[in-house]
Amino acid sequence: MAKQNLSVDVHEELRSGIPAPILRHRQAPRPGDRLRRAVDAALAELAATATPDHPTLHKLDDLLVGGLAWAAATGDTCRIESAVHAVRTARVRLDADDPDGARTALVSARDGLNQPSRRDAR
Repeated sequence: MAKQNLSVDVHEELRSGIPAPILRHRQAPRPGDRLRRAVDAALAELAATATPDHPTLHKLDDLLVGGLAWAAATGDTCRIESAVHAVRTARVRLDADDPDGARTALVSARDGLNQPSRRDAR
């Protein structure tokens, strides 16, 4: 019996020194958060230069591909479908060396990403 009392006392002493876990509720990310950041960064870069050079265009394309990849990996593509199509259009415009067309498509994508999706409204 002394052995059992000893183990209970040790466990109670250990428990008394351990602080209670802090629970922090994280807000669920909105669909397309990473794509939204990529679109905002691309728009900022396009606003900074009227006619971006080829390395800049390539960097913007990589940025947008990364945002699209995150949307696909998280399963958000179907929830932000119109924005995804607009980003794809922007990539085509960047490849065609049409920064104004890309800018227009990215603004459309940003507007689509800022609106709640139809699935979220249900």
